[in-house]
This record gives sequence, C-alpha cells and structure tokens, in this order.
Amino acid sequence: MEDRFFSGLLSPAFKSLRLSDGFVRSVFVLMSGTTLAMMAPVAAAPILTRLYTPHDYGVFALYVSIVTVLSVPIGGNYDAAVMLPAKDEDALNLTAVCLAISFLVSVVLLLGPCFFAGPIGAFFGSTRIATWLWFVPLLGFLMGIQQAFSNWVNRKRQFRRLAASRVVEAVVSPAMSVGLGMRAWGVGGLVAGLLGGKVAAVWMLGRSVRQGKKRWGLPVRAKTMLEQARKYRDFPLYSAPASFLDILALQIPVLVLTRFYDSSVVGWFALTTRVIGTPLALIGSCVAQVYYQWIAEAGRRNADLRSYTMRVALYLTIMVSGPILIAVIFSPSVFSLVFGEQWRVAGEYARILVFPLAIKFVVSPLSVTMPASGNIRLGSMWKIVYFSSTAVVLFIAAHFQARTFLCIYGAQELVLYSLCFFLILRASARLRPEMIGSRSRPLRGQDGSEEALP
Repeated sequence: MEDRFFSGLLSPAFKSLRLSDGFVRSVFVLMSGTTLAMMAPVAAAPILTRLYTPHDYGVFALYVSIVTVLSVPIGGNYDAAVMLPAKDEDALNLTAVCLAISFLVSVVLLLGPCFFAGPIGAFFGSTRIATWLWFVPLLGFLMGIQQAFSNWVNRKRQFRRLAASRVVEAVVSPAMSVGLGMRAWGVGGLVAGLLGGKVAAVWMLGRSVRQGKKRWGLPVRAKTMLEQARKYRDFPLYSAPASFLDILALQIPVLVLTRFYDSSVVGWFALTTRVIGTPLALIGSCVAQVYYQWIAEAGRRNADLRSYTMRVALYLTIMVSGPILIAVIFSPSVFSLVFGEQWRVAGEYARILVFPLAIKFVVSPLSVTMPASGNIRLGSMWKIVYFSSTAVVLFIAAHFQARTFLCIYGAQELVLYSLCFFLILRASARLRPEMIGSRSRPLRGQDGSEEALP
C-alpha cells in the first residue's frame, strides 16, 4: 500500500513499473533527503558564482578531479562488498578492512605533495594547484570512510540516516564556502567548504555505525577481517584497479581541458556539470544504493535480476526526460540570469552536456548489478574499455575548439554507456553463487524488525 502511495506521488506512469515491495518507498526516502540536500547548493550557487571567478572554479575542479581519482579505490573497493555477506558480523569486519586500508593509503599519498607538487602543477599549467595538494590525503581518507560507512548503513536499510548525512554535508559545504568567499579566500574557500561538508557527513554516519555495533553486539576481530579480505579479494584485485581507471576516465575531461584550454573553459565546464550533473548524480546514487541492497538480496535467492534491471531503467528514463528538455531550451538564459553574464557560456555548454549526463544517470545506478551478481570481472572489463576509449578520443578532441571537444565527448559517452547497459543485462542473467553467498537469516531494518524481501 505504501509503495502504491509513493509511486502515485511521483507519477501515475510509474504505477506500471510494479517494482518490488519497499523499493519505491526506500528510494523516495532517500530522494526526499536528496531534494533537501540540493536546495542549499542551489540557493548558494548564485552567491558563490559572484564570490568566485571561473578561474577559481577551474582550479577547484582540477583539485576535485585529483581527489576523486585517488579516493574511489582508496579502500581497496572492499566497501562495495559490504552488502554481500549473509552475516552482519562479516559485513562489519569488511567495513573495518576498508577503514584500515584507507588510512594506510592516505599516509602513502602524503608523499605526493612532498616530492611532486611542483611537477604536477607544471604539467597542468596551474601553479596554484600545488598548494592544495597537501589536503588531498585528508580528503581522500574522509571519502574512503564515507564510502564504507554509507554501504554499512545502506545494508541495514537506514535510508533516513543516509539522507540526513547528505543534507548536513550539502548545508555545511556551501555555507563555509560562502563565508570564506566573503573574506576573499579564493580557491581555499571552496576547498575548505568541501572538507567541512565531508567531516560533517562522516561524523553522522559514524554515529550510526557505532550505535549499530553496540546494539547488535557485533565484534570486530583481526582474524575475521583477514578471512573476509581473502574471501572478497576479487574486489581489490580486479574491481579496485578497474574502478581507478573508471573514475580516471570520468575525470579525463577536466584534466584534458586544464591541460589544453584556458582555466575559464574548465570553470564553465565545471559549473555546468555541477548544476546539472550533481542533482542527477545524487538522485542516481539514491536509486543505486537502494537497488544494490535489493538486487544483492534477490541474487542470493536466485531471482530474475534482468526484470529488476529493465524496470529501474524505465523508471530512470522517465525521470530524466524532463530535465533534458528544459536544459536544451532554456539553459543559456537561465545561467546568465542566475549566475551572472560571465557564466552564459556555461549555459551553452549545458545544451551539449545534458545528453551524456542523462545517459549516465540511467546506466550508472544499474552498474551495481555486476558486483551484486558476482560478475566482478565483467564490470572490470567494461571499465578498462571505457578508460582506454575515453583517453584516446578526448586526447584527439583536444586539438579542436572547446565546443567541438564537448560534442565529441558527448557522442563517445552515449556510445560507451549504451555498451555498458548491454553488459549489465548480460550480468543480470549470469549469477555467480560462490561470490554472492546465501541468505542465512532475514535482513533487519534500523529498528531491528524483519524487513520484506524483494
């Protein structure tokens, strides 16, 4: 009954999807928090674009790209395996494995600014970035903790707490950036805001993990950590390197633009992807987290994963059709009015970039089908193909004007993510029981009560 109510709120068209019990309700909970989380950055954006220049945004975009590339596999990708063990004790020990590896890798990353800050800045033609490289290990460690804690909270179906952490992060980050921007901190204001938001989110998620550990009396032992690390070794051996290449491929546009174009072009590109891509990515991550929990459990019961995948793909396609139309028609005028005339070019970029961002919105959440079904190597193969193709195509495209570069980038994204969707459907039909385990007892919600299964 609750599912019918929530699906009716979203759109009558969604009623035909007939998603599994609780799925729409859980997505709606996360989306409600995500909507609140998006309000603060949206409200602050017109202020930030008047406090910071396109050049500031360009340097900040390069910093975020470097951190993102290093932080995604920082925990050995064991965070993606937290959802899979049948026992909560094993899952909590995997979370501890993620934290330990994240700390060790962050310490190693300190060598980068010690010895390579100057060469990195010179390579990208941005000497200002060298100063902020010292904060890369800290932010990477925070992001590693956030990934691990988020998957544990997601496993326990504590979707309200996930939503609350996103709201807090979304409020703290722009608030700090606005305050420091008024003091003319420049790029430092944007970096400090990002750090502050991550600290707040990690603190909230950490409280949830700590309370859950005490409530259910789950021990963390070195022996169990090593056992689980060995059992799910495919994640660091295959998934982590492939995820590194995958996220590097996602950041290649910013890295290539920084290398071959003026920093203002990078700033326009960054604002466009932030205004359009960030809301889509946040909503997509809500769907992905709920979908991962559902499909992992469905995989342990040998359910038909292909039907789940097709239904959610239709759901996401319906959701993104409206933003595409709005961006194509109104984006230049809206960007100029809201952010200032110096950002009109970003609105023109939005007409091109909305299409690759839209297909990512549809396909990316579904990619969790690969680890959920035990097809780690198939997912790794796709990430290697995506990285190789993106690197070659965008390096060639960098010899053209900026708008031509963006058109080529958009076209290759459409082709490659269509291939990804085909591989996802293939993975949904190829379950690997030895990787996904079996359910020994029902999953329990945040109140400890037994939850309905998909």
